[in-house]
This record gives sequence, structure tokens and C-alpha cells, in this order.
Amino acid sequence: MRLTIACALAGLMVSATATLAEESNQVARGGTLYKEYCSLCHGVDGQRGEGFQTPIWGSKAHIKKFEHALGLFEYMLFLMPFDNPNKINEQQKWDIIAYMMANHGAMERTKTLEPSTANSVPIK
Repeated sequence: MRLTIACALAGLMVSATATLAEESNQVARGGTLYKEYCSLCHGVDGQRGEGFQTPIWGSKAHIKKFEHALGLFEYMLFLMPFDNPNKINEQQKWDIIAYMMANHGAMERTKTLEPSTANSVPIK
């Protein structure tokens, strides 16, 4: 019985470690920043929030109007976070965008979003 439980726990730990290893550092940082600065208005799941309830991804999202990651960055540069766009720096905004793009299915979670190629990462 103890061996079975130990094997099950070891399997869970390997699975959790594999999942974390499959996410780029940028996407992981973006997730942390998103929770701190974006989830109040956009929700933990990006579908809704307590503030403006503006979905970022999902069927009711307006994210497609930005066309690509660079368009989203340009918007965030001047308008997000809504209460003070200067609250987070440009690199943090790129991290959040990488997280958003990964959650929206526009890039793989293992990838890093580079500003120099952001205009070639379309929002689907």
C-alpha cells in the first residue's frame, strides 16, 4: 500500500515538473504578472473579471482587432494597466502578452515572444 502511494506521488511530481518545463520562462512570468495586474478586470481565466469584465480570449474576446502581438503591445503600452500604464515596464508587458498569446492559442507555451518578430505572430 505504501509503495503504491509513493509511486503515485512520484508520478504526479514527474507530471507536474514536465508541465512546468514545457512552459517558457517568459510565459510563466507573464502568468504571474497577469494575475497581479490584469485578472481583476479580465478574470483569472481571461474570460471575465470584477472590473470591466472584458474578455481577453475566448468567443467574446476583442483581442482579434489587434491582428498580431505587436498591435496588442502598442495598445498595452499606452493603456494597460488601465489605472496606470507605467505601473509595469515594457518587458513585463511582453511577458504578459506572451502569456495571453499562449492562452489564446496564437503561440506555443514553450516559445518566447520576441519584440522583433511580434508583428508576425497573428492573433487567431
